Amino acid sequence: MSATAAAAPRAERPAALEVENVVAGIGPLTILQGVSLTVDAGGVTVLLGANGAGKTTLLRTVAGLLAPRSGRILLYGEPIGGRAAHLVARAGIGHVPSGRELFSRMSVSDHIELGARLCEPKRRAELRDRVLTLFPEIAARLRQAAGTLSGGEQMMVAIARALMTDPRVLLIDEPSTGLAPKVVLSIFRTLPQLQSRGMSVPLAEQSLRSGFSVADRAYILRDGRIVMSGRPAELAADAGVVKAYLGG
Repeated sequence: MSATAAAAPRAERPAALEVENVVAGIGPLTILQGVSLTVDAGGVTVLLGANGAGKTTLLRTVAGLLAPRSGRILLYGEPIGGRAAHLVARAGIGHVPSGRELFSRMSVSDHIELGARLCEPKRRAELRDRVLTLFPEIAARLRQAAGTLSGGEQMMVAIARALMTDPRVLLIDEPSTGLAPKVVLSIFRTLPQLQSRGMSVPLAEQSLRSGFSVADRAYILRDGRIVMSGRPAELAADAGVVKAYLGG
């Protein structure tokens, strides 16, 4: 196993999110087998792994959609593990789910307003202006039904909806799935703007190339466990080990 395997590296910046030995699953099935990781404040952390590795379960557990069976989840030092999803969102966790999970007949504007229900009323106008500036493509389609948008535009709506909750940490699950590389690049170009505002982004990905291109820290999951971690450049240099864990 690589020298970068197992334990999470020490953060060089304050920790925005800490996951400590979390065990979680669905029904009788245990998926996460004691996962620990750290997301630096203002950083982009990529969670890599093949389909079924546990990435989505991890993000859903952090977001409060699944309750951890054991372990701790800390947001800037505050325990949030086990809270209801709406309380996790109000604490400062935004979530862009895998598959985007939009309402096909609901307009772009209504999706944005749906996210705004979880933020302070006095912040809503400012946040709306900010997300529409970030994604001008959907600003021109506010009255359009989400189901009529392209895949890339739907992803932008999903991210915009999550940003309207005014998060400090934004969880993004598999943003490149089903999208053309050019569209993925366009979406990833928004991440530095989020970082510039102090937002931290844990990002689940299957694509090594996409994940490494935007992240400053990477974790590789396999069978519900962290098997490698480190800086993307370090992991990319260990291509043989990465290929063995990810299958390509």
